Amino acid sequence: MKVTWTVTPVGYQCIAKRSPLCNVKREFAPSGAFRVNSQKKVLDIWSIYKCTHCEYTWNISLYSRLNISKINRELYHRFITNDASTVHYFANDKATLSRNKAELAGKPDFRIQEQWQVSIDTGQHITVTIRFSHSFQISVLSILKRQLLLSTAEIKKLIDEGHINGITMKELKSRKRMTGYVDFQLSAVALYARRKVILTQR
Repeated sequence: MKVTWTVTPVGYQCIAKRSPLCNVKREFAPSGAFRVNSQKKVLDIWSIYKCTHCEYTWNISLYSRLNISKINRELYHRFITNDASTVHYFANDKATLSRNKAELAGKPDFRIQEQWQVSIDTGQHITVTIRFSHSFQISVLSILKRQLLLSTAEIKKLIDEGHINGITMKELKSRKRMTGYVDFQLSAVALYARRKVILTQR
């Protein structure tokens, strides 16, 4: 038996940077706008970030000295119209953030979509796969707490009692950038302890 939780970030991944106006390190979030400069058919494109405490802005480079003939027309249109989904994509794009040496900050909110394979049998352990639709900074512990409606202490107890296998408490707490997927085993007792599962027949 298997259940898949697909985790998708909601909102933007913030970045930590010193704000000259605040004179301290602050969180910066995407403003929702791009800056596009065109000179002799060469493009420079940035995503504009703004300090969450003041109006100071900081531009993250997306493309530098790019020939306009090499950019997809639809993507270019998204840049010049400040398309929200494109802002969100680059805010969570690992390559873009790494290239700009961005220091991640804050805890992005997220949503979870649950999908079952095979019929439910409360007498078995269940293989849980957590898939990440985008690479972003999150702990597996925060996902478990939300899905199981349990506290950190209660989840630690489940690990100690063998109801959660294949992952340690240290791994659960890690807040690195998550990509791909994570697998572990969860007892049916632990899964159904606090939550109500409504079955529908198709």
